[in-house]
Amino acid sequence: MKAVGIVVEYNPFHNGHFYHIQETKKVTGADLVIAVMSGNFLQRGEPALVSKWARTKMALEGSVDIVVELPYAFATQKAEVFAFGSVSLLHALGVESICFGSESGDIQAFLQTLDIMKTKREEFDDFIQTSLKEGKSYPRAAADAFQSLQISQSAVDLSQPNNILGFHYIQAIHNLKSKIKPFTIKRTKANYHDPYMVDLNIASATSIRNTLFSKSDSLDLEPIQTVIPDTTFSHLLA
Repeated sequence: MKAVGIVVEYNPFHNGHFYHIQETKKVTGADLVIAVMSGNFLQRGEPALVSKWARTKMALEGSVDIVVELPYAFATQKAEVFAFGSVSLLHALGVESICFGSESGDIQAFLQTLDIMKTKREEFDDFIQTSLKEGKSYPRAAADAFQSLQISQSAVDLSQPNNILGFHYIQAIHNLKSKIKPFTIKRTKANYHDPYMVDLNIASATSIRNTLFSKSDSLDLEPIQTVIPDTTFSHLLA
């Protein structure tokens, strides 16, 4: 039996996540999907929309087979630490592969970027530290560092949030000397930070949350019903 690992927050679980799971099974040929999921607090320390238990039920009802919690010490950290903790868990669980969503959709670009960064790592890290001291966010600092080094155009674009995470998954696999094989699925129809829902079937979790809280006097689930599975809708109603 072949197991594939995915790293998720499911805040909340939506149609794009279901698409990711189905495509993951196709490209990896896996029989079992293991999700490493953040608990009640997510990256940047943001509290999840609903509890980790409700989100676990959403995941299991959405075709995930096993859910393992990513400890708080990793779940709330910057991309590099978040990714290392996630891949470490999947490595310990013995999965054959990992599949993540990205703006690139080209795993070879990620692998080539890792090779390039091996020779420019010190320069890259120094640039990031300088940017952080100037008050920039880690994603912004990483994007600026990437651009400043004038890395090959065939490398992955590290100004994009899912590409950044994906690169750190690849880097963690390398640092752990793991045999996990990486795959990536191109994000479709909605980008990670899209603030508004623009498609009737797939929307970003950010736009779903923004839509939910657009009215301060009430929580109206009807506008998001087409972009989430019925099971998610039921858990949000509870």
